[in-house]
Amino acid sequence: MSYPQTGKEVFISFSISNTMFSGIGKGTITREEVSVDYLKELFEKYGVIVSAKPEQRRLLEEVNESYDLKLEIPENLRIIHLSEKNRRIVVISVQGLKRENGSLLPEYTEKEFQEASFSFVKYYVQSRHYDELLAENAKLKRDLEMEVAWRTRECDI
Repeated sequence: MSYPQTGKEVFISFSISNTMFSGIGKGTITREEVSVDYLKELFEKYGVIVSAKPEQRRLLEEVNESYDLKLEIPENLRIIHLSEKNRRIVVISVQGLKRENGSLLPEYTEKEFQEASFSFVKYYVQSRHYDELLAENAKLKRDLEMEVAWRTRECDI
C-alpha cells in the first residue's frame, strides 16, 4: 500500500529542528502523542513524506516491521519545511537505544533493537497565533455574558 499524494502531506522524521518551521509565519504549535492507528488514518488521508538520514534506514525498517506503517525508506535525507499547505510533522521518538552526543548511532545490534521502543508525537502549526485566539475567546465570552444578561433581565411592568 502506498499513501496518496495530496499536496498536504504529513512529514515524519526522527528529529525536529527550528529550520523545519521557517516556512510558517506567526502561529501556534500544538503537540500531542498519537497512536499508530491515528497515524495510519492521517497518512491515508493526507499522504506522508519521510525525512530520514540513510543511516536511519534500519530504524525505519524496525518501525515498519513493528507498526506496519509502510513508510517509504528514502535513499537520501529529504530536507523538509512546514508551509501553509504542509502543517503537520510527526516525530518518531526512540527510547532504549544508546546515543552519542544526544544523537542516535548509525548502527545497532539486533539485541539493541529488541530493547528499543517507539512513540509518535504530532506537531501541528495553526495559522492563528495563540494570543489572537485568546483575545477572540475573551470577546466571545463577553458577548455571551451580555446576551445572557439581556435575556434574563427583569423588566418593570
